[in-house]
Amino acid sequence: MKKLVYISLLLALACEEVVIVDLPQPQNLVVIEGWVTDSLSNHPIRITRSGSFASQNPVPPIEDAQVLVQARTGEVFQYTYHENGFYRANNAYRGITGNEYRVLAIVDTFEIRSDWDMIPEKVQIQSIQVQSFLENDPNNPGQQITVYYPKVNVVDPVDSENYYRWIFYKNDVIYTEPDPITVQNDRLFNGNLIPNNFRAFGYDPGDEITIQLQSISPQGHRYLALLRSQITTLGTSSGTTPAIVDGNLFYVEDDEKRVLGYFGAAAISADSVEIR
Repeated sequence: MKKLVYISLLLALACEEVVIVDLPQPQNLVVIEGWVTDSLSNHPIRITRSGSFASQNPVPPIEDAQVLVQARTGEVFQYTYHENGFYRANNAYRGITGNEYRVLAIVDTFEIRSDWDMIPEKVQIQSIQVQSFLENDPNNPGQQITVYYPKVNVVDPVDSENYYRWIFYKNDVIYTEPDPITVQNDRLFNGNLIPNNFRAFGYDPGDEITIQLQSISPQGHRYLALLRSQITTLGTSSGTTPAIVDGNLFYVEDDEKRVLGYFGAAAISADSVEIR
């Protein structure tokens, strides 16, 4: 009987099919990422080239592009290269609610543009409350520790569809784990108080919690939601996702060429609280 078992096991192992997954190869595509907001800022725009999904190397920056941002009302904001792929406006400016913005870039003599994106009405954070729960201490078996997290109250406007992105900071450092992109819409909460319990973002006594609520367009929400589905468990960026996430950028004279990323507009509400 033992021999029969061993033989059966060997046959089963021998019949296993080895599956080889072909990972996407680098396409060297241009990636443009940036946002204009209603805050006074130089509104950085990052321009890089896409890399291989399997590569651990940083994405290569593009340092010689010509970049400007245009408002639908006619204003033009010139940009200059700084470092690590980032371009910044020569003079700080503030996006205006209801106005539309787009980026224009010349890369390798080709002109790239984004679709127009509008800054929507700002939705304000009403309050931040600190909540807590107990969890097992990973460093001391049998012990428990207190984890603090923010509960953020927002009143959603009743007369429009609203789309949101949340950004969390811990002592002025952006919180990228466990969820680098947190987006939300008002489909289930239209016109009501939204009590957001962000239990996944843990803090300790003495920490300062800073939270940004970005009101974004439906197109921006769609792009970020698709990007989130690619990177949440993979830890990749716009230029290294296993599948291409289409944004709102295009080559002016060649619609067959692809450019990755998104250039969007947002209205920002922010608030902070210290855990005592």
